Amino acid sequence: MIIEDARLPQDILHALPGSNAVMKHGVDVDAARWRAELSKRGLPTLTGTLGNIDRTSLTRRDVFEVGDRERTPDNAFQLFYYSLAWGLGIKAPRLHHRLDNFATHREEASELLVSAWNAARDSDSVKDAFIILTTEDGAGRIPWFGPAFSTKFLYFAQGAAAAPKHLSLDRFVAANLDRDAWPDATTDVWVPEVYEQYCTLLAGWADEASGDSSVDRDVRADEIELAITRRA
Repeated sequence: MIIEDARLPQDILHALPGSNAVMKHGVDVDAARWRAELSKRGLPTLTGTLGNIDRTSLTRRDVFEVGDRERTPDNAFQLFYYSLAWGLGIKAPRLHHRLDNFATHREEASELLVSAWNAARDSDSVKDAFIILTTEDGAGRIPWFGPAFSTKFLYFAQGAAAAPKHLSLDRFVAANLDRDAWPDATTDVWVPEVYEQYCTLLAGWADEASGDSSVDRDVRADEIELAITRRA
């Protein structure tokens, strides 16, 4: 379990990237491959940044712009694509399996994604939003869209303006927290209660950093997440 009252590590405090760096943080994406794979399955094509370019660096700001769109089924598909592409990067492993299963469960997935998007915006509970996409035992309700990608969808679904309470969690973050707050961290499956504890921990660390005399600003919780991601 996560130690929610663990103190903010000093190396994380001194490695805070700033909110601008968070928004500029990007990964390389082969958008042409994505469009080709979507077309093969008769799925809606990409729009926006990834709709008319072959290869690009997809930034958090780019994905947040999709999260700021009107919450419709069509836009939920776009947010799914963008958050998944940002999480998978240029190699996009097993993309054909992920999209095959998504296409097979398209109608159900549409309902789940819109519901999760609404919950990320309207609900006070991190757990309630997460459990829409992830079962009590940590399995993805959309096949091949597991808990790590669920956290990314919810993170971007908040939109850019909100102080983030739903935070991205993946195996790199989990592994980099083991010595400070998560000694028995698993790196692939997280149940809703653990995800809620993780978000509570990072929100507390953001508050602690904001109150530190060496930091003269409000620190976003996703700054903490990015600093943990980059931890050696």
